This record gives sequence, structure tokens and C-alpha cells, in this order.
Amino acid sequence: MSFAVGWRLSRLLRATLLFLVAGVYLLPLTVTILAAFRTDADIMWNGLIALPSRWYVGGFSAVWHEGSLGSYMKNSGLVTVVGVLATLACGSLGGYAIARYPFRLSNVVLLVFLIGLFFPPQIYVVPVYFLSNRLGVYNKIIGLVLVHIAYQLPFTILVLRNFFRTIPADLLDAARIDGASELRILVRVVLPLSIPAMGAMGILLFTWIWNDFFWAFAMSHSRQAQTIMVAVSLFRGRLVENWNRECAASVIGMLPPLLMFAVFQRYFIKGVRLGGVK
Repeated sequence: MSFAVGWRLSRLLRATLLFLVAGVYLLPLTVTILAAFRTDADIMWNGLIALPSRWYVGGFSAVWHEGSLGSYMKNSGLVTVVGVLATLACGSLGGYAIARYPFRLSNVVLLVFLIGLFFPPQIYVVPVYFLSNRLGVYNKIIGLVLVHIAYQLPFTILVLRNFFRTIPADLLDAARIDGASELRILVRVVLPLSIPAMGAMGILLFTWIWNDFFWAFAMSHSRQAQTIMVAVSLFRGRLVENWNRECAASVIGMLPPLLMFAVFQRYFIKGVRLGGVK
């Protein structure tokens, strides 16, 4: 009897702890979604944490049409899609080379790539700013894409390199005996076997690049290159907080990563499971 009571008490405490942790994580999201459907007067009168006195959807129309949110979404989509595809392409080449062609300084080369993971992006902002001006890519979509590729590439190489090392060498040797080139082996043999890892990495890259504010703000000064995260900050007034519009823009901005994860979550879960087992 005591064992059963202790087991039930343990489950109750565990469930309570998980509920509290989930509440802490979900509270900001819940407040943001509710504020997107409330007027500023309602928020000022009843506070942020409250249900709408009446449901108001005019904020979404205002930020989309008056705030030209569509152009910012277009910039974010272009930067994210190109950045993810280019990072996965470069990361797969680098990861395959380091994983399957070990040489005397291979660990040193990998360490050089990984050094970038140990420093915050604020350290690079000044040299990146001057370099982008020198190259003529500042305040352009291509400049922001190149920055994201360079910043996300080390982690991508590390993850894909670890996964490529788990592929049996006999498969690659058989392809070489059949006369396949190394690039053909990578494209026809290695990448199809790496779909779960590539899918998981692609979802992470999509989320990181789409939600980035720092580089999008540092690498642009006009609407032609600014992304949705910069647009959200523009709805904040200087003297009065535009809670409704800012939260409505935030809700619109969070939809693409949520849809991305909902569509490709099976690849993400499978990739994480394979990475954990191996």
C-alpha cells in the first residue's frame, strides 16, 4: 500500500511540475495571442493578462495593409528559404569531406569551423558591417543571406558530419567500384540516407533565420532588406505602446515557423531520434 501511495504521489508531483513549467513557457505566447485580439483601450484598462472584453480583429488588417507587413514577410521568406538551402548545401559538402576524408589536420579544420559557435554575434557586428559595406551588400537581401550562411554553417557542419560518419563505408565503396564520382556518391547515396538529419537541421535553420532580429536589424536600414522581426519592432510607439498592432504582427510572424514544424515534424522527430541513438 505504501509503495502504491508513493508511486501515485510521485506521478502527481511530476505532473504538477510539468504543468508549472509548461505554464511558464506558454504564458508569454498566450498573452501575445490574446492581446492581438484586444483593443489598446482594453489592454490599458484591464491589463495584459486578461480575456478580451470583445474580440477585435482590426489590428491584423491594420498591420498588414497600413504597415505593409506583406513586403517584410516576402523579405523574410526569401532570406530564410535561400539561407536554409544554401547552408544545407554547403554544410553537407563540408560535413561529408570532414567525415569521409580524414587527414592529418581534419580535426583542426573542424575546430576552426566550430570556433564561431563559442562567441556571440555581437562580437562580429563591427567587422561584418565594414566588410558588407566594402563588398556592396549592406542593406541588401544577399548580404543578410550571406551573414546567415556564415553564422549557421559551423553547427550545420558539425551535425551533418556526425550523421555522415554513421553511414556504412561499404555502401560508399560499392558506389566507387561502380564508377560513381564522389559528388555523385554524396547526391545519390549519402543525402537520401540523410533525409531525417537534413529535415531536422532544416527546421532548426528555418526557425533560427526566420526569428532572427539582430542581424536583420544590423544589416539593413530600409524596408527593402528588413524582415518581419524588424517590422514587429517598428509598431512600438515612441510615447504610447501599440500593444494590439505589435502583438498582431507578432502572431502573423510566428505562423510560418509553426506551419513549417507542423508539416515536417515527422522528419524532425525522426532525425532527433536517430541522432540520439547513434
